[in-house]
Order: sequence, then structure tokens, then C-alpha cells
Amino acid sequence: MSTSLRPDNLRAALDAKLAAALNRLVELREADQPRATLHLSPREILGEFFHYLREVYRIADTFGRSEAGELQFNAWSEQWTARLNDIDRVLWKRLRDDRTGKQGADLIGVDISVPSDPAVTIRESLPGAGTAVRKQLIRFAAYPNRAASDVCEHHLELAKRFAQDFVRDHARFLPQDVRTVD
Repeated sequence: MSTSLRPDNLRAALDAKLAAALNRLVELREADQPRATLHLSPREILGEFFHYLREVYRIADTFGRSEAGELQFNAWSEQWTARLNDIDRVLWKRLRDDRTGKQGADLIGVDISVPSDPAVTIRESLPGAGTAVRKQLIRFAAYPNRAASDVCEHHLELAKRFAQDFVRDHARFLPQDVRTVD
């Protein structure tokens, strides 16, 4: 990422990463459904989702260090993290860890039986072919009873809060028309 992010591009850059993460969350919600979704790879979606959320921090980090200075940004970041509740603090630290969301990191598979896709006719032509197929859902090892998309939604909300607070608290470095994040 460039270290010369212009102040008038900060909000657009943060919004773009949050929107991309939201798009991956929508795909993950579809993959979490108890139906055949052969076109979706939950592990790949998770990797992309966490990449975009980590980019939110990296953009703020780069901008904060260049505009406010390293000491001031570090102090702000530590104070922001300290204000989080224990659950969010753990999620935030895991979110910033580059290993989060990569292939196999803290993920488990849960096999379920789902109705076969009626659009796929090859199974119907095979003698003895069943009407159900096996599907593997992805779960976080720490939350085996929660859909991965539910856990990711919490991560996305935390990243949105970080972006909003960052823009609010660093508004003096921004042009008037980009000082708020929706």
C-alpha cells in the first residue's frame, strides 16, 4: 500500500475495503446455507474477507503515522483498543493477525447433508443416486456452534467502528467533506 494516501482519499479507501468485506460476508452467508453451493469456497471467501478488514487497519495505520506521527497514532490505537470490551479486544487482536482467515487457520469443518441441486442432472441419471449430497460448512474452532458468517459479521462491525472512530478522532487532518464515515 502506498504511504502517500491523500487526506481526501482516506474515507473512500476505508469505505472501499469495508464494502469489499461486506460483499465477501454476503457470499459467506450464502455458503453457510444448508443447500448445495458448489460455486463458493468458504475458505477462500474467509481469506479475502479478513484481508479486506486488515486493510482497514493498515490504511488507518499508514495515514495516522504520516499525518499525526507515529507516537500519536500509537497512543490513539492503544487507547482505542483499551476501550473495547474483553471479547472485542480479543477479536481485534485476532483480526490484525495476518494468519486469521487463511487456509485452515482456526477453522473446522462441519459435514451436513443437503438436498442435491436440481440443476445438476447427472446424479439423477445414475442408478442408486441419492437425493442428498454432503456439504462441509466452515466454523471457527472457537465458535463451533455458530455460523462462520455470524462470527464474521461481528468482525465487520468492529472494523466499521474502528474506521468511524479513526476518522472522527483524526478529523483535523481531513478536508471538511470527508470527516464522517457512514
